[in-house]
Amino acid sequence: MQNEDIYEKAHRKVKAKKGFFYHLIAYVFTIGMLYAIMHFENNGELLPVIIVSLSWGVGLVAHYFTAFGTENLEVLGISPNWEENELEKELERLTRKRELKDQIRQEKDLLEEPKNLELKEIVRKPLGNDDFV
Repeated sequence: MQNEDIYEKAHRKVKAKKGFFYHLIAYVFTIGMLYAIMHFENNGELLPVIIVSLSWGVGLVAHYFTAFGTENLEVLGISPNWEENELEKELERLTRKRELKDQIRQEKDLLEEPKNLELKEIVRKPLGNDDFV
């Protein structure tokens, strides 16, 4: 039962990757054709080609992330564990900041402590036999 579930999940993932490659082929073919038409028929006006390729490219990038995720981005210098690494760094930074604030608060309390002390007059009294036991 569990193997069937894993198989279905893997099948959907492979199908999504295949769909991305079909999308990429359609993108390249269409942008190439649009470029050729605009170059030869419209005196080289490329603004429509740029607009279409950029807007469609955003959808293509979104499709890539849906199909492949972020595990293949190490080529670009982006770690797949980037979010976890950043979370760990942020937790360390906030912990260090809290520790420093606590340390500053403790030092302020120590500085305030002498102001709270009361000076008492020392009274000398003679020692009697009752004072020694």
